[in-house]
Amino acid sequence: MRSIELPISRYDFILIAEAPVALSPFPGLTLRGALGHTLRRIVCATRMPACAPCPLRFSCAYPVLFEPYAPPDHPEAVRYARLPTPFTLEVPFDPPADRFAKPAPLSLSPGDHLSFGLTVIGRAREHLPYYLYAIMEMARRGLGGPHQPFRLARAEMHTPSGPRVIYEEGSPMDHPPASPIQWAVPDLRAGRLAVRFATPARLELRDDLVYPVEFPALIQALLHRIRALQAAYGLLPDFAPDPGLVEAAQAVRRAEDHTRWLDLRRYSTRQRTAMRVGGAVGTVVYESPDGFEPFALLLAMGQLLHVGKLASMGLGRMEVIPL
Repeated sequence: MRSIELPISRYDFILIAEAPVALSPFPGLTLRGALGHTLRRIVCATRMPACAPCPLRFSCAYPVLFEPYAPPDHPEAVRYARLPTPFTLEVPFDPPADRFAKPAPLSLSPGDHLSFGLTVIGRAREHLPYYLYAIMEMARRGLGGPHQPFRLARAEMHTPSGPRVIYEEGSPMDHPPASPIQWAVPDLRAGRLAVRFATPARLELRDDLVYPVEFPALIQALLHRIRALQAAYGLLPDFAPDPGLVEAAQAVRRAEDHTRWLDLRRYSTRQRTAMRVGGAVGTVVYESPDGFEPFALLLAMGQLLHVGKLASMGLGRMEVIPL
């Protein structure tokens, strides 16, 4: 197993419920919306209704994280007017065992913890103090429809030497420089591999949703996501995936499939309507006559940065398990 260094930082936060709370079964949908709304309210200096015409859109903490625009001198400015969102949420999710049951709301009592992670890519990491303060305010103002109150108890940053506390209730914030992450690339020479979709993986190819998740579709979705992030943020200095990977993936077969399609509902404030989002959850086992080593880097990056649509809400979290 080898490791790679990436311009990515990971943070963990612990919120404590101040009152009885009932949230969406998948809290990533609520957390992303609340964090974006709170961050924009805190940092917006011009009070313009949209970020696109704002002269500060290339440096302000809100668009850098939630609506990243390519500066004119960016090497991909012609190709990407808007860059891919440079963060993912890591949220708790426990889908029901009954494949026909709907996920139950997340219920918390006063004093219960709600933990979540935030993975931030590239220069967006420079604005950590704003994110930390926005999460404190988001918690204080409350989550969900009735604004159920929380408080931020603790925040940690992953470092090569272990977790580092950057905020603890009652203490001042710590503002450490962004720490790159060391990420392990697994040894995948074996001929069997399990992939567990811990949160709904919403894969699209040619504008069609993909289910079941065949291995070539998974590799195509990973290539699409990692190539876009590489172009925008320079994840790896020598990243040049083999153009034959998708063709090579055709030799991999889906040997066992314990996944199902799970729909979630979210409310879009822009469209002012409830929307249905979903994807594959569960475990699928793949078999390859030649092993999975050519795909190891892509699969490792998928574990860190998720796969498919709506990764910034926490969808598409995957775990790779060599068998």
